[in-house]
Amino acid sequence: MKVALDRKPNCIIDLTIELPPDRVAKEIGLVAGQFQKHARIPGYRPGKAPAAVIEKRYAREIEEEVRENLIGEAIRESAKKEGLKLHGVRDVPEAHIAGDKSMRIRATVVEIPQFSLPDYKSLSVSAPKRAVTDADVESFLEYLREPHSKFDPVTGRPLAMGDYAVASYEASVDGKPLAETAPKAPAQLKSRRNAWILMSEGTLFPGFAKAIEGMEPEQQRSFELDVPENFPVPELRGKKVAYSLTLHGINTKVPPALDDELANRIEPGSTLDSLRKKIRERHEESAEAQFKSAVRKAVIEKLLEGFACELPEDLVHLETKSIVKDIVMESQARGLSDEDIKEQTGKIVETAEGGAKDRVRANFLLLRIAEKEGLDASEAELHEALLDMSREYNIPLKKLVKDIGRSGSIGRIREQIRISKALDLAVANATVAATAEPSTPNT
Repeated sequence: MKVALDRKPNCIIDLTIELPPDRVAKEIGLVAGQFQKHARIPGYRPGKAPAAVIEKRYAREIEEEVRENLIGEAIRESAKKEGLKLHGVRDVPEAHIAGDKSMRIRATVVEIPQFSLPDYKSLSVSAPKRAVTDADVESFLEYLREPHSKFDPVTGRPLAMGDYAVASYEASVDGKPLAETAPKAPAQLKSRRNAWILMSEGTLFPGFAKAIEGMEPEQQRSFELDVPENFPVPELRGKKVAYSLTLHGINTKVPPALDDELANRIEPGSTLDSLRKKIRERHEESAEAQFKSAVRKAVIEKLLEGFACELPEDLVHLETKSIVKDIVMESQARGLSDEDIKEQTGKIVETAEGGAKDRVRANFLLLRIAEKEGLDASEAELHEALLDMSREYNIPLKKLVKDIGRSGSIGRIREQIRISKALDLAVANATVAATAEPSTPNT
């Protein structure tokens, strides 16, 4: 077997492999023998047709299987012969069997970058750790208390901030209904009947609540609001929205007493003291999980300090796509419109590309640590990972295993287990300093 290498930037290698006729002829004989066992050819008993007949009748099928078998074998043997550590095969533009049974293979492969491991057993990192306070507990208790509030009608005074106004209103822009100007705008911005409106500065448009403050029931009021340039609805930015509103009633929210009865309604069987204790425990568990996550992130950042290596463009591209998808989903969850997300495409891709390069670098580094430390994915760990995926995606385990087997991604799952174990090792050996983080209620 002859092998020629042409190294390209970013871990790409073009291989040219030439297999001798005897190697190819031997593989043809082996494959033809498998066909011979199962072939049914008129005039011959099953499995008894001569090899020459089999090779002629199934020439195309045999050649395809021979090519498929020898491509993988030849690439693996070439990598071993040349001392290459391959991450994968990018393309096989040529795999030709000549008339003399010699075979020429051209393949583009991705090499694992070569680098020296940094020290990963004596890292010093710091990470923020949030202390759970009484204020956190009381804030979350108020969050749980709020849905049990009742609304009482208000009489004898005008509408004030913090109230709930019951009103009907018409909304227009340049004399046309707002719904025509901005069809995709949230329903509460458009004309409504008997709507409940929280009297807060964040309600509807900036200035809306202030514009109707002081109204009495059955009073009517018309007013205009300037829409800011950063408003989430693009069609309304910089415009004036005119409202004509009639106030029907005023309500105020009355929270229930903080007592054992309320605690039992929130979580059956609880007293107020036991509920407070459970809230604190859950907040402390959350704070500890966030701290552990921050430590892992800090360890990765420390490992990557001053570490550089070539990166396969294909892997960076795949990671970029994955991160872009995550950013878009997170933005949608935060309520950003498709138009806003589209406007930020350039910034999103730029952020994703930077993150993708760091992620690929970290994965290569951690895989090298796993190799050095002999960290492999056991069958039990693989099974547990598949179970977790089955639960997360709500897919039956058998179907998931079948789909993964068909796609050939089982190796990627094993790889992720090894990466996680290598990071566990680096974290376990790191010196960690916990820094104070301002306490923020988790609602």
